[in-house]
Amino acid sequence: MVAVFGLTALATAYVGMAPLASSVNSPAVRNVLVMLDRTAAGAIAIGGRGTAIIACLVLGIVLILLVALNIGEGKAERVAAKTPASVGGHDPGPVWRPEPMSQDDRIANLRRRAAGLPAEARHKKPAPRPVALIRKPRERDRDWFDDLSWLGGLPRLGTTAWPCDTSGTPLPFAAQIDLAELAAACPESPLPQTGSLAFFLGTGAVVAVPEGHSEFAEAPENLPPAYDEGGHPFPAEPGRLSRHFFPFWPVQPVAIDLPETLRTPHGEPWQYEANEKMAEQIERHARPRDTLFTAHEDTGLWWHGVNHLADQLHAAFDASGRPVALKRDSVGHAQEALAAIENEGLEADPRLEEAKEDLARKQADLAAIEAQRNVLPDMLAAIEQFIAGRDPWEPLTSDECAIVDEFLTELHANYADVVRHNVPSSVTDLAALSLRTMVTDTTEAVAALPDDQLARINREFRMPTRHPHLMFGPGSSHNPAAHAGRGDILLLQLAYDDMIEWRWGEMGLFQFWISEDDAAAGRWDRARLSFDET
Repeated sequence: MVAVFGLTALATAYVGMAPLASSVNSPAVRNVLVMLDRTAAGAIAIGGRGTAIIACLVLGIVLILLVALNIGEGKAERVAAKTPASVGGHDPGPVWRPEPMSQDDRIANLRRRAAGLPAEARHKKPAPRPVALIRKPRERDRDWFDDLSWLGGLPRLGTTAWPCDTSGTPLPFAAQIDLAELAAACPESPLPQTGSLAFFLGTGAVVAVPEGHSEFAEAPENLPPAYDEGGHPFPAEPGRLSRHFFPFWPVQPVAIDLPETLRTPHGEPWQYEANEKMAEQIERHARPRDTLFTAHEDTGLWWHGVNHLADQLHAAFDASGRPVALKRDSVGHAQEALAAIENEGLEADPRLEEAKEDLARKQADLAAIEAQRNVLPDMLAAIEQFIAGRDPWEPLTSDECAIVDEFLTELHANYADVVRHNVPSSVTDLAALSLRTMVTDTTEAVAALPDDQLARINREFRMPTRHPHLMFGPGSSHNPAAHAGRGDILLLQLAYDDMIEWRWGEMGLFQFWISEDDAAAGRWDRARLSFDET
């Protein structure tokens, strides 16, 4: 009985202190301890160290009871002697596994290693710091088309196919982020540290691109337009103003030192505090703004803007059939109403005179809009002659600017019914459009940008209008807890940004979310795209 008690105490103590093999220099003793370490580790893996210790004590009690029932000390000793005492003659190295792991955990770790990530820690890590994607300043003497992370433009996909929706329509490209740049800014990033991720809108897609340089992908022939120049994104029908990809602008990932308590949502006061702290941090790198980009009255004008005006007039003429048809329908309804009153044959019907006056007004409106529409081809011919052979990035003279100003005044004064929604209100609107294009376009375009305007844009307009472009953190939506509360990772937030024609609804947000497990396993096809009109 004493022997049983002693063995039980020794086994319990060994399980509590294991592993011990690495602390012994003698090879013979070490081989024995390695085997004991394995046995202890096996017991601990079943239910943890505490459970294994309790099991040893229970086993000892059972053996003592058996001895007390005259089963015999010899049998008890034989039971105790079943513990292996040695292994083969090799020095096996470390074999310890201190905690049990489920099959799912082991599979997730294998996937993380395959994706270039370290194995998952035993304890949940703090949420990563939010990373702001700040648009870089434009420099005349630097080719920024070699930058590694950017918004708009075209993706670099290598051999990866351009993603499509379920009907086979290619998705509009939005951004590509280099994961090494991201990891350099935010070492605690839960994403792989090599290659890049390309993000597409529409139904949403995230594409992993392997490390290595590749050329910009060719846009698919059936790629729908991304936006209308000077208009809105994702037009239903392509036209003269349609562009198939958004303006290109490289970004710099910048980690935001947001306190851990603010990285995940927990109520409305939290949201205001988190946004305020992020804004304070971002302001150290780029000036925030809450107004859209505009040109100053003395900025001038470039032939690019007048070309845009001509395209807008063409669009107005192409769309003018609808308002004319609506006016004709209105006249038809007025005629029917008058005829119905006359058919009633009532003497001195007060409705009769009112119906005649209504019909006369609507006939006059129809005649006016038809006259406006009939003159538009002549105005189009005049402006086409005006812009013929002009370099788009050549500035207009003051006299030429005056002609464009008079032309706009005439359009809005006498042709408003057919051009109201298609033509800008002033020369400064055309100038602002050209400035936005110049700063994001080719080296030839940026060379024509005046120094003061380039400095102004770089100083005041490198951030979106209200919310930042972000990776990680809770995001800026009205209901971030819907995703972050489930432990999801904000892969990317794309905010309303007029400088690159991202006019998402009323200051809206696109957000890509993914679960921690899917991110760890590289299952990017499980990322979810949401939209929030903030």
